[in-house]
Amino acid sequence: MRRYRFVHRGAGGVEEIVVERDGALCAVTRAGGTIGAQLRELPDGRVSLVLDDGRQLCGRVRAAGEGAVEVSAGGTRQRIALADPLHDRLAHSAAVEAEGGGEEEVRALMPGRVLEVAVSPGDAVEAGALLLVLEAMKMQNEIRAPRAGRLTRVEARPGTAVEGGALLATIGAA
Repeated sequence: MRRYRFVHRGAGGVEEIVVERDGALCAVTRAGGTIGAQLRELPDGRVSLVLDDGRQLCGRVRAAGEGAVEVSAGGTRQRIALADPLHDRLAHSAAVEAEGGGEEEVRALMPGRVLEVAVSPGDAVEAGALLLVLEAMKMQNEIRAPRAGRLTRVEARPGTAVEGGALLATIGAA
């Protein structure tokens, strides 16, 4: 089984979408709900999804630049902001730095186990300050603050396992 994680940035805010695929079967999880489907790639390049509830979706999907895809179905085209968590974080971090404010999420780039948490909500941190230590692939990885600010949330707890893309902490303006 293969698992794909995406970040969608739309009018409703930031949303994580997880697609798990095992051959022609797939499951899409978003907003706390999961829907199953059968996926087929058609000879003309289109993709057909037959959802568990009987609905069918058919169209083309192609990359439309960094952090976006274009979906063509039923004679209409729509551009959707969709990126893998790492590229979304990099693009979002650059935008936050350019704006000079806002909150920035610190997420796990891979699954692992939290060994140590060095900060608490409300702490002021400098760029590069140690936030926590995450054990992944038998290595201890120091997760450091990407910028200066004040911690508004700390979700990581020592001894807990986290998935890739899991929220560890949020840094706001100082």
